[in-house]
Amino acid sequence: MDTRDLQTWTTEHRLLFADAVDALGEEHAGDPTLCEGWDVRTLTGHMLQPIMVPSWRFMLTAARVRSMARACDVIAARLSDRPLAEVSGELRRRAGTPAEPWYIGAAGPYADSCIHLRDLTLPQGLGVTVQPDRWETVIDIIVSPRGQASFLASKGFLDGLAWRATDQDRVWGAGPLVEGTAEALAMTMSGRTAYLDQLDGDGVPLVRDRLAAARG
Repeated sequence: MDTRDLQTWTTEHRLLFADAVDALGEEHAGDPTLCEGWDVRTLTGHMLQPIMVPSWRFMLTAARVRSMARACDVIAARLSDRPLAEVSGELRRRAGTPAEPWYIGAAGPYADSCIHLRDLTLPQGLGVTVQPDRWETVIDIIVSPRGQASFLASKGFLDGLAWRATDQDRVWGAGPLVEGTAEALAMTMSGRTAYLDQLDGDGVPLVRDRLAAARG
């Protein structure tokens, strides 16, 4: 994956995200997203994290709160504590800022920009998404060793399954089949249950069980 391409596409996706937020407006700031516990305002703040928070500061926060996930919550809350239009406006102004977190590089913000766009738009009934070949790239990132550590619903979530993208003619892994669009696969791999009904194959019951276990 070419870093320059990933950064160019990430910029495009951040602008799509900002457009969608502006179309929703302040009255939808408290609406839920597919990110558990995050409303529209908080998710928009999180989109600023790789742009505004250097890796060393994130790690210090994670050490203080003893959790990387909790650190994301703390930072997202801080960055979003203002009118929604201000948060989306800052995202728009800074959309082209390159970000390469030390643990995953430009691939992390790129995958986030795709996943979080649908976290925002799907619950609102909006069809705003990225093109299928970019979802294929997201899956390539998720299945990589650092991607698995960063994005999977739980450790070993992909194991023993063949994930087939029906719109890209690609298969990742081996085992009972799980098939759907590349978007549906990527969103499910990253823990979103909203796409389960879009999947087919003998491996889907195991995916449902693993998602349920990951959610406790």
